[in-house]
Amino acid sequence: MDDFPELEIALETVNKMQEREEKELRVFPASVDPEVVAACACQHCPPRSTQEPGEYCCASIFTLQPLQKGILLRDGLLRKLKEHGSHPCITLDPLCSNYIMTEAAARSSAEMYSMLTGEPITDVNRSYRYGAYRLFVATSIGHLGKGIRIRLPSCFVHAVRQIWPSSHYRGFNQ
Repeated sequence: MDDFPELEIALETVNKMQEREEKELRVFPASVDPEVVAACACQHCPPRSTQEPGEYCCASIFTLQPLQKGILLRDGLLRKLKEHGSHPCITLDPLCSNYIMTEAAARSSAEMYSMLTGEPITDVNRSYRYGAYRLFVATSIGHLGKGIRIRLPSCFVHAVRQIWPSSHYRGFNQ
């Protein structure tokens, strides 16, 4: 029978994993105040009380100096947004509203992922949400590589969750 580590060791390991994940997902340097990054300037982010730590407004990516992954996202969006600067939020740009956040695009992305992984689509809304997230990254940055993730702007995530809501998740509550 396998020996399980003591509770203290297990909790320490979990804490280290969470710290590493948070560091990997960070878009802005630790010197940038998280509240400044999360302050909604686009008027489309969810209420701050429902945001998870580390979330940020799409406007922050253009006004503050991000880390390398954030720079990739910012530069990719600047190249791809159809009407950059014409809308207060990236979700209002035709790139998002007419291409990424459509049912046809999300379905295509979800079906492609299902085909590549061999995993059937069991929860349509979940598959469409993740399809839209993958399409956003693929369109703005390109392929990141296996296991490399980036935190997406909270306004985009919120808009996608409004279109394809979860039957279980209702937002972050402290």
